[in-house]
Amino acid sequence: MINNGDFSNLKILNIKGKKVYIVDQHQYTLPLWAYESIISDESYALVSIDYHPDTNPPFWQTAHYKAIMKDDERVEVLTELFIEERLKSIDSKNIRRIIDLPKDLNNDEHIHTAYALGYLNHYHMINCMDAHEYKWGSHYLIGEEHFSSLEDEMFESIGFKMPEDKFILDIDLDYFSSINSFTVSSDLFIKGLIRKSEFITIARSKKYFEYLKKPQEDFTLETCEKLCLKMIENYLG
Repeated sequence: MINNGDFSNLKILNIKGKKVYIVDQHQYTLPLWAYESIISDESYALVSIDYHPDTNPPFWQTAHYKAIMKDDERVEVLTELFIEERLKSIDSKNIRRIIDLPKDLNNDEHIHTAYALGYLNHYHMINCMDAHEYKWGSHYLIGEEHFSSLEDEMFESIGFKMPEDKFILDIDLDYFSSINSFTVSSDLFIKGLIRKSEFITIARSKKYFEYLKKPQEDFTLETCEKLCLKMIENYLG
C-alpha cells in the first residue's frame, strides 16, 4: 500500500473517480507505476508530456560513473554490463524495494527502468528537446511555436494518435511556462487523454519549472499545480 507523504512529498487524490498522484521529483513516479501494475497484474502504455524527454537508460548515470572508475577504456561495454546486473538484482514485485530505487535514478531514467521491470509496455514521449530513437517507445518533438501548449494543434503537429491500449497519463509541470498554457480552446486530445487514462501521475519538478517559466509572469509552481488539477477536474466533469 502506498500512502500520502510516503516519498517525494507524495499527494494522492481521487478526482471524480480518477486516481491522481503528485510527486516532487519525476523519478518517483516509478514506484507509482509499479504499484498500479502489480495490483492490476498488467503493464501499461505511457503518455508523458514534459519539457525534457526523460528517456535515458536505467541507472545510466551511476553505472557510467562506476564504469569510468573501473576501466576508462571499456566504459560503454561496462556501463551496459553494470545496468544489466543492477536490473537482474531487482525483485519487480516487491513494492517496498521499488520505492527505494529512485534514490539511485537520475530524473530522466525512470521510464526505461519501468519498461525493463515490466510495468510499461510502450511509451509516447511528448517533449520540447529531443526526438530520441530507441528500440522501443515513440518520441514526439514539439516545435517551438507549440511549446507549453495543450491545444489540438500541438498534438496534430507532432502526429500524435490516441493510444488504443490501457495507458497512464504522465505530466511534468515544467512543461508549462505560462498561466496561459491552461487556456485551451481546442481540447479534443488533452480531454481524451485525461478521461481515457487509467490513472494520472504529475511531477512538480520545481527546479526546472522555475528555470523554464516565463520570467515576466507571476506564475508560481503552486498556481501551476492548482490549474493542472482544475483542468483535470473540469474534463472529468
